[in-house]
Amino acid sequence: MASNLEAALEAWREALGPAHVVLDPEALEAAETATFATTQRIPAILRPADTAQVQACLRIAQAHRVPVYPVSGGRNWGYGSRVPPGDGSVLLDLGRLNRILEHDEQLAYLTVEPGVTFRQAHAWLRERGSSTFITTIGGSPDASLVGNALERGDGRGPNADIFQHVCALEVVLPTGELVETGHARFPGARAAPVFRWGLGPVLDGLFSQSSLGVVTRMTFWLSRKQPWFREFFCAVNDDAWLWDAVDRLQALALDGTLKGSVFFWNDLKAFSVAQQYPYASVGRTPLPDWARDRFREGFGRWAISGSLSAPDADIGALLEKRLARALEGAFRPVTFTPGPPDGESPFQGVPSENNLAMAYWRKRTPPPESPHLDRDRCGFIWCSVAVPFTGAEAKRAVEIAERVPRLFGLEPNLALLALSPRCLYLVTALAYDRDVRGEDARAQACYRALSRELAQAGYHLTRSGLQARDEEALPERDGATELVDRLKAALDPGGILAPGRSSS
Repeated sequence: MASNLEAALEAWREALGPAHVVLDPEALEAAETATFATTQRIPAILRPADTAQVQACLRIAQAHRVPVYPVSGGRNWGYGSRVPPGDGSVLLDLGRLNRILEHDEQLAYLTVEPGVTFRQAHAWLRERGSSTFITTIGGSPDASLVGNALERGDGRGPNADIFQHVCALEVVLPTGELVETGHARFPGARAAPVFRWGLGPVLDGLFSQSSLGVVTRMTFWLSRKQPWFREFFCAVNDDAWLWDAVDRLQALALDGTLKGSVFFWNDLKAFSVAQQYPYASVGRTPLPDWARDRFREGFGRWAISGSLSAPDADIGALLEKRLARALEGAFRPVTFTPGPPDGESPFQGVPSENNLAMAYWRKRTPPPESPHLDRDRCGFIWCSVAVPFTGAEAKRAVEIAERVPRLFGLEPNLALLALSPRCLYLVTALAYDRDVRGEDARAQACYRALSRELAQAGYHLTRSGLQARDEEALPERDGATELVDRLKAALDPGGILAPGRSSS
């Protein structure tokens, strides 16, 4: 294997140039670091500049049977960062493929390479005075648009289920062959960036959360800033009222009153974004009930937030009235905040680092001006499961997610994300300090117990990540798994692309 690697490295240097085959120990160590314990070793980092170089990298990997693992922005924090699932995989860093290839203002789409970040896309559209925006995320503004979509990430505002609003993928297969999806496969197809399905079987989903290919181009459907825009917020101090409100808001999402995402945050999530753990007044972990109750005095048990938008003020007033009626009786009544004149809001495409503060919850040093969770040894693991959008289902799933972390000495940092009229994501953040001995193992054990108990109750993962490599955290093998295995064997005969990545 060592001789195979050396031969591959020599070929990669010739294909990319020596400067873009990275062997620097500090760079490798940084790439091997995540927000929880990892043991994988990365022998090299490849930095191709275009699709042709990606093809060359994969052909060389196949020829020498050297595994590679593709990453885009490398900000997959809470799910494994840049760390490959298997030991000895060479990192295929797509950060240099960072061109915005096409934008259509009228049809509202943007075509990008995988190195384009949310921060870059927002700045590019703003500089051109565009009335369109791409749904942003609660994670790092320097995360990749393509990487986030392929992991089926969630956003704020309209088009919150991001992968539902992309098309025309360009994909390099593990053999180095190139395929395009939808109408993009037809020369000169005018509808390629606006028609998702194409002709025949739809291939896009094969390359989402998979190791079947490397996506080097993707088209995103944008939203348009509306003349009337309001953000809303209310606080809830009674769980029974909350579950009724979930049902009322689901009805408003289904009838189109709520067109964007709605967030339900528990008190601990809001607490962790607003400040770090109160060591000075508490002195020990986990957070005792009296300290949590003190924070609740001004906040409540849960917060509900989101946005409304409309083409004019008359329609907006009707939407506002309907939402206010649905949230009558809240601990703190619903308030509406007019958007800024230029429409620059997190719910209309403005990326923000604010939510990253929650990863520093248990750290004893303040978050830096430019947060970087891997570098700063933040302990952070996400557990995200799908829940039917009803109050009864939300209550049942939340009761599990509220109880299990406490058994492991961690605070239950919870959010329900309403991304569609029919489904919620229940997202639990396990935040801890990696510099405290034993906390990595404790958090991993908590994740296994939590994901297992949620699955047993019928709530299964939406994203897995490295923390789910344990067989207990993954679904049992079935016909779908067997089919993916057959596809993998056909498309990647050498098994070189992201070996060890689950396709369950």
